[in-house]
Amino acid sequence: MSYNNYFNLSLEREQLQVKMSFYDLHIEDDGKVGLVQQLVERMDLTALIGSYKKRGRRPACNPVTMLQIIIFCYSEGLFSCRAIEKACKYDLRLRLILAGQKPPDYASINRFRQRLAPLAEDLLHQFLKMLIEDKQVDLSSIYIDGTKIESFANRYSFVWKKSILRHQAKLSARVADYFNLPKETASQILEDTLEESLKALYKKAGEKEIVFVYGSGKRKTREQKEIEMLQKWLDRFQKYKQQLDLLADRNAYSKTDPDASFMRMKDDHMRNGQLKPAYNIQLASSGQFIIAAYASAHPNDMPTLIPFLSQVIPKYRGLILRVVCDSGYESIENYSFLAKENIQAFIKPANYDKSKTRKYKEDIGRRENMTYVSEGDYYICTNGKRLLRQKDYYKTRKSGHKERIQNYRCQECTNCPFTKSCNKYAKVANPKSKGISFSPDFQHYREEALENLRSQLGIEERINRSIQAEGMFSKLKDGLKYNRFRHKGLESIVAEINLMAIAMNLNTLLSKIKKGCQGPIRYQKAV
Repeated sequence: MSYNNYFNLSLEREQLQVKMSFYDLHIEDDGKVGLVQQLVERMDLTALIGSYKKRGRRPACNPVTMLQIIIFCYSEGLFSCRAIEKACKYDLRLRLILAGQKPPDYASINRFRQRLAPLAEDLLHQFLKMLIEDKQVDLSSIYIDGTKIESFANRYSFVWKKSILRHQAKLSARVADYFNLPKETASQILEDTLEESLKALYKKAGEKEIVFVYGSGKRKTREQKEIEMLQKWLDRFQKYKQQLDLLADRNAYSKTDPDASFMRMKDDHMRNGQLKPAYNIQLASSGQFIIAAYASAHPNDMPTLIPFLSQVIPKYRGLILRVVCDSGYESIENYSFLAKENIQAFIKPANYDKSKTRKYKEDIGRRENMTYVSEGDYYICTNGKRLLRQKDYYKTRKSGHKERIQNYRCQECTNCPFTKSCNKYAKVANPKSKGISFSPDFQHYREEALENLRSQLGIEERINRSIQAEGMFSKLKDGLKYNRFRHKGLESIVAEINLMAIAMNLNTLLSKIKKGCQGPIRYQKAV
């Protein structure tokens, strides 16, 4: 078959003419266009339409149609405004969505996406409610995992907390020495002293009618030099204070995207463990659908679970019975939070794999390998000596959570034949005592989680977590090639990841419809 039957170049008009022959040309419908239109029609878009002014020029493209275009393009791996604009002009499926409307340009698409940002989370929630009504999702078990995605920031625009504190300490010592103050004087007191001194110097310069001069060939007065020096110090104090406020509990941030933190990424193009500005993205999934998304500037997964679930649980109260996570989420705070919400914790203990090894089981210095006597509340070591209960103490963690620590100690370790294997971290060669300490609440929660994981249900939950939670990021990064954000700021990142979640859910739903799958997807252990 010759392609000349379909295309004919006209050099005079500089256009590509298409000869449509409906007997030979057939365009296959993949069903995505109709599915996008049906889903958007079922959504409550009152907030989106209400964001437009009733008076003035109407948008060139209907906002409902624009939303359909954004979701469709995101599901096809088109994220930039110019790529979406090009697709609206030449993709027949998008021309069908436009239904005769003028294709929007890249500026209109960008403005609409900014308008859509505060509504993206609610749109994802509405999508999930549809899936629950259609019995496509079962939220009794949700699977949570995280990944790091690079920010749209300069990789070398870092500001380090340790560097700021070091420079601030040097400046404080210099200012304290200038005013003959103690070296331990707080930076806020030094800042106030600088402000008072500057006021006095400006007043003195005004009384003497000193004219400030600048540029080469000009001689500055002693008062002007002193004022400029103190003002420079004051500006540096204020700069360090502002940077520390931006850092909060982080160790670094990016100058070109202050909300992004520098994290160690798996994609190390320099092969030297280089840190990059990135965000920690958390996804909660169930039945191959993303039910919620969360973005954080904290590089670890552990402190993200409580704020994430605090957003998810109120929306689906009573539906979530189990939370399945990997060992990166294990902490006393997370265990306590789930217990308070009456949710079963299927969190893999941090020592789960290590506890199976022979070395761990034969380590006589560990509390787990000692004999516990509940009647006297003491432990018996390999040498038959007792580790007696000492006074408990409380430990306050960074999050503010207080936990009780039980302490046991043996005072008969002198010349013990098992010292090297039992007390291997002692600072002296022949230690007199051996102590163990642990949190009873944490151990109780860990044993419960371990029991849950070892049950038949727990085995299935671990299988589903490894497939569903990890599979979401495979679809995002490998399937849609989304490896770096195209926006700056935490609010924009949250909106972007929620739109991506809607697009990925659309692809999953379309795949289920084509395969004729009904009901929630759940994997079973192979027999």
